[in-house]
Amino acid sequence: MNKRDKFLGQLRDEARQRGLDVRIERQRGKGGHALIWIGDKVSTIPSREIDPKTARKIRKALGLD
Repeated sequence: MNKRDKFLGQLRDEARQRGLDVRIERQRGKGGHALIWIGDKVSTIPSREIDPKTARKIRKALGLD
């Protein structure tokens, strides 16, 4: 499992602990990107490794920070 998959797993676990719905679609993103919905918020997950700065931006967009 790479860092991207671990990051997605952490987001999924944290959202479920907060009682939020989670949906991840890998097919709809362009060029290997994935889309993630947490509650009513959506963000794009890049196909590359997720660095800390990108992780913070994604978490903020999804309302987890």
